[in-house]
Amino acid sequence: MPKSAGTHETTPQLRKIICDNASAGKPLRDIADFTNIPLRTVQSIVLRGSKRGHNENAPRSGRPSKLDDRTLRHAKIHIYRDRRQPLTKITDLVNETIPSPVHPSTVRTGLNSYFGLSIHVAAKKPFINITQRKKRLNWAKKHRALTMVDWERVIWTDEASVEVGKESRQCLVWRRPGERYREECLVPTFKSGRQSLMIWGCISYGRRGPLVRIPSDRRKGVDYVQLVLSGPLWEFYVERFNEMGGAVVMEDGAPIHRSRAAQDFRDQNSMETLPHPPQSPDLNPIEHVWKRLKTMVNKRLTRSKNAEELWVALQEEWVKIDIEFINSLIESMPRRAQAVYEVQGKSTKY
Repeated sequence: MPKSAGTHETTPQLRKIICDNASAGKPLRDIADFTNIPLRTVQSIVLRGSKRGHNENAPRSGRPSKLDDRTLRHAKIHIYRDRRQPLTKITDLVNETIPSPVHPSTVRTGLNSYFGLSIHVAAKKPFINITQRKKRLNWAKKHRALTMVDWERVIWTDEASVEVGKESRQCLVWRRPGERYREECLVPTFKSGRQSLMIWGCISYGRRGPLVRIPSDRRKGVDYVQLVLSGPLWEFYVERFNEMGGAVVMEDGAPIHRSRAAQDFRDQNSMETLPHPPQSPDLNPIEHVWKRLKTMVNKRLTRSKNAEELWVALQEEWVKIDIEFINSLIESMPRRAQAVYEVQGKSTKY
């Protein structure tokens, strides 16, 4: 049981193992090598253990904490009732139960030391109601047993919206005092009137599919069939079908995907599809591809000033997306399905 890397103090359990091995006659050098602890430290542990007759931590010096177990448990109960309560409110509740008030940092330290509770930025996830949760769970039950051979045949599709001039990441610049507003130290913004592009794309194992621009005036079911389904997607589907001996298209529940025109095309061409549960971006790996694509566009030295320049940038960066990155996302599908199953359809880390 080697000591964990980066720790400065051995645990009572580890000290007991060291003393037991020393009592059994095992050389201290061998014990030090096994536990990854310096020989002098092993010698000190054995010596202190024989003097004290136990391996527990010695009493610590310093002023005792103003917060006892009962007070901290009381604070934890209030936190679990509402995880969004500010630290100041929790501190006020604590100070009502103790004779001498404490600082919020004392409460924060106590909650972290006793229960591992600390304040973090809340993760943003789509809201999942009970009906959607059941659908996600049923999907996971049905598909978590699929093998990688099955997942490799899936063509993952999706639409994404990209806004002109929007900077989705924090930009840092080197500057001296007084240079804040120098041109080379600014992140320029443009009055684009919230102009944005709608794009469609697809990925499959080992392949990056086509990228299609969807005009703002052509976003109905019939348009989807003409621009995507009967053209780029169908061609990619046939290629994958011939390569893999079969192919399956995954489309989410967007209205244009559920339209009569789209359904008729799939039926007439016997296109096999993989159902996708609602509110489930964690079950479509292309979502991570969109995030990387937007980041790559934002990192370009020349910012897009209009929709046409943005479309050129998107096409140029799309072909640079690493195939290994795409494969790693698809390889995570068994874990994603299992994660949804384990949380009974609720949100996952994906």
